[in-house]
Amino acid sequence: MLKPHVTKVTKLALSISLLVASSMAAATGTTTLTVNAKIAAGCKVSTAPALLDFGTIDPNSAVNAVATQTFAMKCSNGTTSTATTDDNGLNFASATKNMKHSVTATALLPYALAYTNDTGFVGAGFSNAAASRVITITGTITPAQFSGALATTGAQVYADTVVISVNP
Repeated sequence: MLKPHVTKVTKLALSISLLVASSMAAATGTTTLTVNAKIAAGCKVSTAPALLDFGTIDPNSAVNAVATQTFAMKCSNGTTSTATTDDNGLNFASATKNMKHSVTATALLPYALAYTNDTGFVGAGFSNAAASRVITITGTITPAQFSGALATTGAQVYADTVVISVNP
């Protein structure tokens, strides 16, 4: 039979062992996690322009043929628009944008584009509630450019496709 003193010491040792074991099992390691993100400055076309249509031009006219169209853009919150640019179109030659005749591919009609109200817009983001900026595109064909142009008949047209970029 064990002496009462030994039994108490054994029970005490067992209790301490269980306490240490349970505290070791319950202990968890901790660390910190740093989280960050960057938001790119950018602008995008939010409403695309429709056809920039010069209509039927009188080759005897002494005034520029002018057509206008608009589109809307939005920019990331706090981003200021700096410029609207384009890729000069599909028929760019000799430092000039050109529309190509729909039947006679060698017949070109030069034109110029200018953008108004495209700089200085401070964006508020891309949500539906965010403000947008309306940009005006003005196309111009001078009498010197259209006076000798090949005439179009029926459904024939001069046309070009231009890719527009809005820049932060």
